[in-house]
Amino acid sequence: MTDLIDLDRLSRILTEAGTQALGFFDTLADRAIEAKAPGDLVSDADRAVEATLRRLLAHDFPGDGILGEEMGGTSKGRFWAVDPIDGTANFLSGLPFWTISVGLMDEGRPVAGGIIAPALGLMAVGGGAGPLHETGLAAGSRAAMPGCIGLGRNPRWPVADRHAVEAACETAGLAPRVLGSCALALMLVATGRLAGYVEARVGGLWDCAGGLALCRAAGLPTAFRTHADGTVDLVAGEVFGLVEGRPWAADLVPGERQTFQA
Repeated sequence: MTDLIDLDRLSRILTEAGTQALGFFDTLADRAIEAKAPGDLVSDADRAVEATLRRLLAHDFPGDGILGEEMGGTSKGRFWAVDPIDGTANFLSGLPFWTISVGLMDEGRPVAGGIIAPALGLMAVGGGAGPLHETGLAAGSRAAMPGCIGLGRNPRWPVADRHAVEAACETAGLAPRVLGSCALALMLVATGRLAGYVEARVGGLWDCAGGLALCRAAGLPTAFRTHADGTVDLVAGEVFGLVEGRPWAADLVPGERQTFQA
């Protein structure tokens, strides 16, 4: 059950993994780096942090499956979708805009999650109907109406379509921001710093399950669709009007504050 998720334990898991990841971030010259595909990098840090997350989640939440970006796993029933370093290119460039994200999926629904941005000192965890637990985010930095919106960018989302969505954002008076980490952007939506987030064909549930759960805990509308290849279309926040008319988003509409599609 969602209400049995111990968010303190989840926070401790993220903190331990975040400390490990910061150690790797502080020694970038020592990283072993490979290219999974052109422009898609992975390092020894990604694999080591995922191994730590798997060990800690298996200990504290026995019986749940795990799906990780680097080591695969199950995507059936109840499982944790794990991204050990979301924003690897940022990480390997020495930029602080990267996160560790874990999200609990239960029969196709993101029901609990947590995201930590160790180099920024930010973390949020939440589940069910909230409340959201934030660390490092000053209450006074929450805008009444955020003027920025997060957009994703990946080679599977056609450039012309992405530019059309960006133009719609600007027409609506929102400043598009591409942070290079889907999870970071979703955490900022959930905590009221971005008006919303839009991305077609994001790499997998590991990128977004934790952030979608945080947005749900914050009472924000979200919708997503998982394709056969594992990529995900998603919209989060009060921004659904910006994707009206986009073929890929035709049936991504918020229901009772949350729409789920597999």
